[in-house]
Amino acid sequence: MEQSCWNTWSDRGFLINPNPLHSLRGIDTPLSTDITDHIESLGNQLTTLLHSGIIQSTFDQFPVYDMRPMRVLDSQFHIIEYLLMRYGFFASAYVYADPENPAKKLPAGIAVPLVQLSRFVERPPILTYASYILANWHVNNPQAGMTVDNMSIVQSFVGGEDEQGFILVHADIEARAAEALSGIKSAIQASKIGDMEAVIDGLYHISTSILDMMATFNRMTEKCNVEVYYHHIRPYIFGFNHVVYEGVAEFEGKPQSYRGQSGAQSSIIPALVAGLGLEHEQSALTQHLTVMHDYMPKPHREFITEMTQHNIRAFVMKNRKHADCRAAYNTSLESLLAFRRLHMTIAYRYVAEKVKNPVGTGGTLFMDWLKKLADETASQFA
Repeated sequence: MEQSCWNTWSDRGFLINPNPLHSLRGIDTPLSTDITDHIESLGNQLTTLLHSGIIQSTFDQFPVYDMRPMRVLDSQFHIIEYLLMRYGFFASAYVYADPENPAKKLPAGIAVPLVQLSRFVERPPILTYASYILANWHVNNPQAGMTVDNMSIVQSFVGGEDEQGFILVHADIEARAAEALSGIKSAIQASKIGDMEAVIDGLYHISTSILDMMATFNRMTEKCNVEVYYHHIRPYIFGFNHVVYEGVAEFEGKPQSYRGQSGAQSSIIPALVAGLGLEHEQSALTQHLTVMHDYMPKPHREFITEMTQHNIRAFVMKNRKHADCRAAYNTSLESLLAFRRLHMTIAYRYVAEKVKNPVGTGGTLFMDWLKKLADETASQFA
């Protein structure tokens, strides 16, 4: 299916375009209004259902709504993404209704539509970063832009300013990355025709963009309390381990396992790493990164592949004696390294210093992984 809503945009990077829907009211779809109203009603009540302890009993009675007719909405793919976002939240809320005792099954009313929608988007049937962050926001004032202070979220688990802040800081970072993505692409294109000035300009756009991303990232503690994140938000975004998707014929009743939504499913850093031509030693961690690509929107995976096939490093190394070119490339790497070190600092504060089990929501020993990637980045200056 066409997924043009996931193209790479000059004003928002990898964020979905058009802006995410927050309701299907007034929008013509193959589903009846009664069905879409029911889905939205449960989405809007999700926090209440979690707090009241009746979420599992409610969704055990949830009808199985057939999503196969939605396939005709090829040119309106953002509608499919909207429904997938709702069902992804339903699934994680159901499984982790009691975080200490995760459910080992998803009722058919969630499982069947979730799998159908996931097949359309070519991503695993679980809440991914694309649904949790990239397609879960709306702009409050259209004149003020896509910033953490001018956006709200569509769907949440526990509700409140902290969960909203956690999601929107990430969304803001994605928007700030637009300049970096345009910069690496233009630098690569310029290198093909030997336009040194344009190469240098594109590389400096990367570092400028990353500094803006870091400015937003540094606001995480302002927007999301550490304790609230760890105790009330994080429990709902882990992966599924051996969960039976009831009613899904193709699974034949066999338990399924999927990775939890994670920043590793953001395409920004993989795209820049690929475009800059950086290489990382093959390990279980890099294999995890490869798996994470499957959780990204297909056009984002294709963008990363394009960057891998036509990166800028060979051009820079060939022109190492050109001081301005070398400086521009190294400045980009310095900015990327600074971002990775900031990520380590925030990850340590929000998770690592609080937990004996060092496994992150994506299922890895994330602090070891982040340090290794930072060290390897630091070894590849031109």
